[in-house]
Amino acid sequence: MIDSGWLGFPPATETDISEAEHRIGTRLPPSLRDFYAVTNGWRTTGPFVWEVLPTTRIGWLQDLVPQLYDMATAAEAIPGPFKKDPGDARLMEYRLEQGTRVKRSLVLSLEGDASNWLLDPGTLNRAGEWAAGRWSSWNPAMEWQAESFAELMREELKTFRRLTRDERG
Repeated sequence: MIDSGWLGFPPATETDISEAEHRIGTRLPPSLRDFYAVTNGWRTTGPFVWEVLPTTRIGWLQDLVPQLYDMATAAEAIPGPFKKDPGDARLMEYRLEQGTRVKRSLVLSLEGDASNWLLDPGTLNRAGEWAAGRWSSWNPAMEWQAESFAELMREELKTFRRLTRDERG
């Protein structure tokens, strides 16, 4: 890694990607497929996510992070009403964003600063991409901050640059 200057791994083959899709029961979004065609996983993305999983290790939240799945299940069933919430709009949004969407997510990272990268297959955009975000135990809510895996990687790079710039003064 030091000699090459490359933080990635050898690329996944089309067979590797197809086998992962068969195992999880769905086709991966385009930017994630493109990523795996370049590198089958990634080392540290920044201070919060320390590894993007290779194709052989990605999986559904219920299987890989059952404690987070249980928390999302509880969020999905939280009783209402919320204060100042006519028609329960905020309650329904909370149940969807912190419950349903998290529960159905594909997990792309396990280790890190108590953080996981998740992709939501239920939010397909025109390009066939899934919404992406980071769940962290130290943050009070799931952050769906990107429209795709590629955008999530770019946002993580911006965060990394901002934090390292702040550390240097």
